[in-house]
Amino acid sequence: MILELLRKLYQARDTLADRLFRHGCDFAAWVEPIEAADKSKRNRYQPTGSQLRLILKTCSISKDDAILDIGCGKGKAMYDMARFPFGRVEGYDYNEQLVKIANDNFKKLGSRCRAFQADANTFSDYDDYNFFYAYNPFPDPIFSRMLEQLQQSIQRKPRKCTLIYLNPECHDQILQKTDFRMTGEHKGIISWFTIRKYENL
Repeated sequence: MILELLRKLYQARDTLADRLFRHGCDFAAWVEPIEAADKSKRNRYQPTGSQLRLILKTCSISKDDAILDIGCGKGKAMYDMARFPFGRVEGYDYNEQLVKIANDNFKKLGSRCRAFQADANTFSDYDDYNFFYAYNPFPDPIFSRMLEQLQQSIQRKPRKCTLIYLNPECHDQILQKTDFRMTGEHKGIISWFTIRKYENL
């Protein structure tokens, strides 16, 4: 009951912000995976809040850095990333409709961000990025495969990378399957507001 009330309050607040401050973009409305096939490939979309900005403020970021939003949904996190001096802000999502909404949002904002459609089960083009963000986008098996692809990229092209993870349901997988170690955290009152930063030291 309390969680449902919070959900409605957050959506109402974000919808108002979209209308008043973001040129009528559609970042706010949550999207549930409805079809059975969709449920097996992703979790619910809900927009990223202020937690991401808090973590990014602890990072050293320049125009030489590129960030990828893994499971970008409608692109709210990328909108926040673009406030920082990344040279490249991109994201992918399995759902083509969400990718279209994200790019429509960026067009309204005149943003340099770009979203594209991809399946985390098979996507492997991580080499051009050194920052990665995920808001618990996939069920565990897919998150595990994504981590394997990311680790292979770092082995193929050695570089220092930062992984930022909101609602870190698969924290243990990161420590077991990659060279990343947790280097920062902001805890939320509710578990899905906890965000962690990992780096391959």
